[in-house]
Amino acid sequence: MKGLGKKLVAVFVGFLVVLAGAWLWLRHDYASYCASGGFVLEYHAIGSHPDWPQGMVIAPATFEKHLQYLKERGYHMVTVAELAERLSTGRSVEKYIALSFDDGYTDNYTEAFPLLKKYGAKATFSVINNKIGGKIYMNADQLKEMQRAGMEIASHTFSHNRLEDIDPIYLDWEIGTSKYDLEKRLLPKDEQVKTLAYPCGSYNAKSIAAALTGNEFLNTPAWFKEHPMEMCRLIIMDDGKNAYTFASLLHRGYWRSYLKDRGIDIRFFSWLL
Repeated sequence: MKGLGKKLVAVFVGFLVVLAGAWLWLRHDYASYCASGGFVLEYHAIGSHPDWPQGMVIAPATFEKHLQYLKERGYHMVTVAELAERLSTGRSVEKYIALSFDDGYTDNYTEAFPLLKKYGAKATFSVINNKIGGKIYMNADQLKEMQRAGMEIASHTFSHNRLEDIDPIYLDWEIGTSKYDLEKRLLPKDEQVKTLAYPCGSYNAKSIAAALTGNEFLNTPAWFKEHPMEMCRLIIMDDGKNAYTFASLLHRGYWRSYLKDRGIDIRFFSWLL
């Protein structure tokens, strides 16, 4: 019996050693994967919009907590164009994260812009041409000021129509006219519009351009090489009621991306992620 007991102990110890080794390998592989890519975070309004789904409306104080979290953990907060350039040239994107804002609401200028400057962060603002200067939208002077401060002005198309619903003969106009108009109205002569955000994340093979999608995964060099016109974005839904919401969104995003990249069906982990 003593011999059997020793064998069982040895088997158990061996199992623990294998389990510990597997855990250490998983941690190393996961950390290496996370360091190889960068998220693009998707925001909309920073302020008060009582008629909207509240998860999409980020209070200024909550947004500041997001910036504090990223800064304290050593993230470089850059524009989408900067992240794309690093991915395309093979430069490190470890601890790089791009901030993006859709639609061009005035509160992006009055609330988000001062906080971005406070934390030394940059961001990309995707605007709708025919909304510029509208009732709740930034005007040309505000956009120019942000661009001069290092922010990226990007296209959200001319009229914000879902691109996959548009007749293909009008796609060039919807995208091309937006780019041309923004460059002529807002940017210095040597600057170009480099980024497009698909309205509602909607696109298909006919409408694809160098753009931001609604795919919520990490942008790695391997993904960017195969899909240079389909940068992924992680939408930020945080009403500020849970202090850990933003951190948990990032953690889930990293794990979902890692499992998908390793060929593991993330549906099996939907209860966890």
